[in-house]
This record gives sequence, structure tokens and C-alpha cells, in this order.
Amino acid sequence: MSQQLATSLTSRTYLGLILAQFTATFNDQAIHIVAVFFAVDLLVRFAQVPWFDEKGVVAMVTACFITPFLLFSSLAGLLGDRYSKRTMIVFWKLAELGMMAVALVGLALPHLVGTESPHIRTVAIAGSSLVVGVVFLMGMHSTFFVPAKLGAMPEIMHPSVLSRANGLLEGSSFMAQILGTSVGGMLYALLKGEVIPGTTPRLVLGQEWVIGVVLLLLALVGTGTALLMQPLPAANPNLQIGWNWFRPLWKNIGTVLHSKPLTLSSTGIAFCVFMTLFLRQTLLLQGEMVKELNTARAELVATQRAAAGHASAAHAPSGSAGTPTVSHPGEEGDAEVVPLHSWLSPRLRQALREPELRVALLFVLVGLGVGVGSLVAGFLSGHRIELGMVPLGGVLIVASTLLPGFTLNYPRLFGLCLFGIGFGAGFYLVPMYTLLQQRAPKESKGNVIAASNFINVSGGVISVLVFFAVAGLLDRIYGVRVGETEAAGNVELLNERISQLESQFIVPRKLYLTATVFTIAALMLLQRRLPDFVLRSLIWLKNRCHNRLRVTGLENLPLNGPVLLLTNCETLPQVLDLTASLDRNAEVLLVDAAPAETSTSLAERMALKINTRRLPTERAEGELPSVIDAGRETLRTGGMIAVNIEPDCDTTRRLVAELGLVPGTVWLPVTSLRPPESSPSAPQICIGVPLRGPSSLADVRGVLADLREGA
Repeated sequence: MSQQLATSLTSRTYLGLILAQFTATFNDQAIHIVAVFFAVDLLVRFAQVPWFDEKGVVAMVTACFITPFLLFSSLAGLLGDRYSKRTMIVFWKLAELGMMAVALVGLALPHLVGTESPHIRTVAIAGSSLVVGVVFLMGMHSTFFVPAKLGAMPEIMHPSVLSRANGLLEGSSFMAQILGTSVGGMLYALLKGEVIPGTTPRLVLGQEWVIGVVLLLLALVGTGTALLMQPLPAANPNLQIGWNWFRPLWKNIGTVLHSKPLTLSSTGIAFCVFMTLFLRQTLLLQGEMVKELNTARAELVATQRAAAGHASAAHAPSGSAGTPTVSHPGEEGDAEVVPLHSWLSPRLRQALREPELRVALLFVLVGLGVGVGSLVAGFLSGHRIELGMVPLGGVLIVASTLLPGFTLNYPRLFGLCLFGIGFGAGFYLVPMYTLLQQRAPKESKGNVIAASNFINVSGGVISVLVFFAVAGLLDRIYGVRVGETEAAGNVELLNERISQLESQFIVPRKLYLTATVFTIAALMLLQRRLPDFVLRSLIWLKNRCHNRLRVTGLENLPLNGPVLLLTNCETLPQVLDLTASLDRNAEVLLVDAAPAETSTSLAERMALKINTRRLPTERAEGELPSVIDAGRETLRTGGMIAVNIEPDCDTTRRLVAELGLVPGTVWLPVTSLRPPESSPSAPQICIGVPLRGPSSLADVRGVLADLREGA
């Protein structure tokens, strides 16, 4: 059964997919942050489980989410190709209902026995363990759901709108991630109980079980929207699936790593996963530091009042000392004073003082940035993959992670930086995901995307390990030495503990600077993968951030191996169009380029330095041997050389004859159609099918003429 590809973003199947993935992503991120806060409160502050602290909980919950990707990515790819991707999506939406039901049980478990029960500590550990376990299950859900979602996109949307559809899909996905995190934090701040510190901590129950009810209802809505999708045929219904899931995984990873475009997209996305998890853990740790500081201050006030005979105030609510204020995580105690309106309920006024809510609001800023950045990137990409956006998004991430290292005390600037991180990530990710989807082989698209997910999750695992190592090292240097139990009831020790907690906020500053260093390193590695990355950004900017260039036949470009592009590109503007149209780096040889032609733009001057060489015929004889040797070496290492064959001269014939004899070289005709600047028509690059072996230049020119006529 064939499925007509949609040319509109209002397709029922596309909208059903968008809503299904939005609710799934919202739920897994909401339960993720709720699990962090719930486990810190019950495992660390109430049950005081040995060897557990805030950093350990943050790392453990993050590891629970990403571990299923390592275990089941290969199986997810096989099933995504063996069965209809719609079937996979609907199945996992139904499974999500059961997972949210387990989360509801875990959140409600302490309420079933009550705080007076002698087993409340054991029940608290069991309930928090169940909720953390659901994070693992939702990680498994994403392992199977994401390849089906991404693999379904080219089966639903026409290539002319795929970039825009991906922009909306990824924008809504990241918006759901951050909204799930932020709303989960808000709900927890509103509904949580309280752990009263002391030698033997006491637990006051809240209404955390309501969060489980909300997430269960959302899962039910998402399942209904998944059923809106029209049936999709299986990509490879005869695929045999054995028990050795990892064998095809290594094969698929090899396919990815042997393809230059797929390697570029997979490693680029893996870095973004690394950075997302690293910054997420940093924000969560920052929030827990604020909570710890507020608790210590409240304990100090209570101790001072008790010593003065005000025993009734001994357990004042956290953060209630003095005039109620709303502070920003990371202000090191110098909070910006915001009066709380008297019309708010006591519970809401208390929630507004909780670090969980403030951290949640910070995630909203990141989510807005990602959503806006992805949507803008999708629409500015036009009708093709715009890789020039990737370096620009990376530079914005660098600037936005660098500033918090120095401006953590300025809430508005810090919030703007978080929005900038999200916006840069959206700009960065949309071209990468589109490249992965378009260039993955159709018959094994699910397998390739699953292999890419495995690489991405490897970046996530590295992120958890790096965060734990760096945060642990910084904690050894700047960490608190006076413990909560040790300082309980002692004014002098409480003051010392508060001073150490305030000094500890240098840790998130240095973590943000660490993120800056990692981003710069990643951009340098990507530049090595695609040496003309910066040139592509300049081309995009030269076209006022909206290149109207249309590309046809990109699927004819081999994913790897030596390629000789035979083109009619005779001018620098045509060279820029050719560079922007390809997803591999190509060295361009302009034969008989007019010496009088001057490069008027920065992009053209950069092209002459990076990937373009002029060979005027009057000086070609002296330069030609070295040019041919360099070109042969490029082809032998699997690179691409583009030669304009329009000039009918000995230089052109020698270049094509010598370079074309490199073993394994694919001859590929490429024609450029560039209307005058005043014309409303868009420039085009048409890539033909590979030629069968070496051909005469006259035959190649005939093929180029046919491509121009068919454009």
C-alpha cells in the first residue's frame, strides 16, 4: 500500500504524530524532574540513605533514562523497519498508560501507610524507587518511539516541506521536553510535602499523587491522538529478527560511520544530547543548592527563636524568614525582592518560594528558546537542508553558556542566556535531523536512526560521567564541610554551614564555563568533518538568512567514496550555490575563470581560501601537475572534486582524464541554473545520476544540457 506524501503541515497523520510525540515527551520529562525532586526529598533528606547525595540522585535518574537506549536501540531499529511505524507509535502510547499508572502508585505509596507508621522509611524508599523505575521505563519508551517517529517523517511528508515539518516537529518536541520539566517542577512545588530537618527528620505528606493522575490523563489523550495517524506500510516486512540484537547494531553503526553525511549528523546530534543533559544536570544541581541554603537559613531562624523562647516558631517553613521573597537559583542569597500578592492562596505563596518552581521556570525559558529556534530554523531552511545554520547555532550556545559563568547574580541576563542556549540548540538541531532523515537509506531508515540514537545516547552517558566527575571535583574543592545533622540546633555551626553553602555557588558557574569549552571543542571537530562549515554560514548570511536555492537529485550523491563532479559552474556565485547544495565537502576547480572577475562578497573571498581554485588557461600549464596530484590524493581518501567542464580546452580534458582514473571514482553530472539577480526565479542545482564509467566531455555536456532542460 502506497502512502501519498503530504505537502501541507495540516495533514491529519502529521498532526496526530505531532500531538502523540508532544504528550509522550512531556510525560517522560515531567516524571524525570519529579523523580529527581521526590528521590532527593525521600532518599536523601528523609530516609538519609547512605552514599546518596543530591549529585548522586541527579546522575542516577539521568542514567536510568538513557540506559535503555544503550540496551535496546538495535532492537528498536529492527522493529521500526519490520513493522509499520504507526503500529509502533500506537503500541508505545498504550504502554505509556501503564507506566504512568506505576508512577501514580509510587507517588501515592507513602500516603497509603501514613507518616506515623513504623515502616514509613521503608515505604518512602520503595515509593521513590518506583518513580525512579518509571524513568527507566519511559527511557525504554523513547528508545522505541523516537526511531519510529523520525523514520515516519519521510514516509508522511514530501521532501519540499520536510525541513519545515522537521522544524515544527523538533520545536514542539523540545518545547514538550522543557514544558514537561517545568510543569513537573511547578506541580511538585505546589503539591509536595515537607521534610522537617533535625537529628531524626520528620516527613509531612503533601498531595504528590495528583501529579500521577495528571500524567496518566495526558497519556490517555496522547494515545487518542496517535490513532489519528493513517496506516503506514512497513519499510521491510520480510526482515528477519534474531535474538542477537547487537550484531545488526554494529553493522548499522558501521553504515553511519562510513557515510560522511550520516557521521556528521549523528555526531552533531550526539554532542547536542551531551550538552542538553549536562546543562540540565547543572540547573537541577543549582536548584538543589538553593533548597539546601534555604533550609539552613530556616533552621537558623528556628534555632534562634527557640533559644529566645519562641519555640512555636521552631519549624518555620523553608524560606519564610523575614519578608517573603522570590529569589533566583544562583543569586547566592542576594535575592531580587518581589512582593507576593495577598490574593494568592497560602499554598501558592509557599510554592513560589520553593526552588523547584524557580528551576521549573528557568526550564521554560530554555524551552521557549528551543521552540522558537527550531521553528525559525525550519522556515528559514526553505526547501532544502541548510547546514550553514549549524555553526551559527553553536556560536550562540558558546556565548550563552559563557555569560552565566560571570552573570549568575543577574536574573534577567541569566534568563536571557538560557533562552539563547535553547534558540541556538534549535538552530543547530533542525538541519542535523533533516540531514539524517533524508540521507538514511530508505530500506534501513529505522535501523540507521536507531544506530544514530545509540551514538546519541553514548553522548548522554559521557555527559552523566563527565558531570559527575567535574561536579564531584568541584565539590571537593568548594563543597560544604558542615553537614545538616551536625549543624542541627547549633547557631555557630549553622552560620558556618550557611557561609559555606553561599560560597558553593561557584560550582554552577564553573560548570557553565565547562559547557562553553565543550561546545567550542565540538564545533572544531565538526569543522574538521566538514571543512566548509563556516563558508556555508557566510553563504546563508549573504542571502539575507533565507537562501532560495532549490536542489534536486541530492539522493544521487554517494554517501561516501571518491566523487568527480562535472559541472557547468563558471562563476563564484555558482560555486557558492554548489557548495550550499551538497552535504559533503567539495574542492572546486574553476578552469578558465576570467581573471577580471573579482570576489565582491566575504563569502566569495572565503570560498577562494577554503574550497575553490582558479585555473586561468594562460597559467594552467605550470600549475596543472600539482593540482592533479592534490586532486588524486583527495579522491584516494574518499573526497570530492568539482570541475567546470564548459571550457573546451586541454586543461579541462587533462583534469577530467587524470582525476577520473582514480579507482572507484564516481562521475556525477551537476548543473547550475542561476537566473539574473533581478529575476524572481530561484537558483537551482540539479544533480544527475552517476555516469557509467568515463565519458567524453561532449557526452557530459549533453547530459548537463538535458538536466537544464528538465529542471
